[in-house]
Amino acid sequence: MRENSSTPFILIVDGDVELTKGIVRHFLESNFGAVGASSLHEANRILADHFVNLLVLNTNIQGYSGFEFLEQLQHNGQHIPAIFIADRHSQADRLHALAIGDDILQKPIPVRELVARVHAILRRSETSRDWHLTENTTLNDVPFEFCGAVIYPKGLRVVFSDGSEERVGKKEVGLMSVFSATPGIILSRKDIIHRVWGLHANIRSRSLDQYVVRIRQLFRRNGCATIDFLRTVHGIGYLCAKTEEEMYKNSGKSLGSAVTVKF
Repeated sequence: MRENSSTPFILIVDGDVELTKGIVRHFLESNFGAVGASSLHEANRILADHFVNLLVLNTNIQGYSGFEFLEQLQHNGQHIPAIFIADRHSQADRLHALAIGDDILQKPIPVRELVARVHAILRRSETSRDWHLTENTTLNDVPFEFCGAVIYPKGLRVVFSDGSEERVGKKEVGLMSVFSATPGIILSRKDIIHRVWGLHANIRSRSLDQYVVRIRQLFRRNGCATIDFLRTVHGIGYLCAKTEEEMYKNSGKSLGSAVTVKF
């Protein structure tokens, strides 16, 4: 979806598909990464798997409030700079947009002005929470080892012992960071959700389990024959193996194949 992880990535959310395509095209021509979503469901899917630097968000998307959508993201610990766009907006709408977001523009959108405003907002937010991938990980975090692989938060990359690599979503990075920092400790699902999504996140245990499945599948695809390193504790949560011996038990790999992180 994006070719250069260092390029600011913009998500445009608007029910007007043609308008969205035009805005995306203009951002791409201005050396941004950009993608459009025509619904809040699609926007949530993109946000779950990609680090987004800024949202361009309609105040009304297929009958749903863009204001409420951004407020829910913030409630769940996702603090993303946002510019609202609207067919028409009142003074109250403008005040609301500036209270929870960064700016608001009225259609027809002056696209060059929009790009300029995005540049200005990103400059202001360079040291703010937009560097957060999850509650517990940021783009500035150093690479860390997890079960014989090296995780690079900044690039959302996992590099395995044979040199192969895969891109992962930001939640998977946050989960692997939690597990790598708590070897041999049983963590409840609630505790894990609080650490990765935030204290007030409205995330179901089933959703957490699906992310763990993705992590297990990732390691299976790359030569780890078993999932002994990440164990389900039924009725409670998860346990990550405490020692390298446990991590590699029946995995088909030797301890010597583990990657050494160089900082």
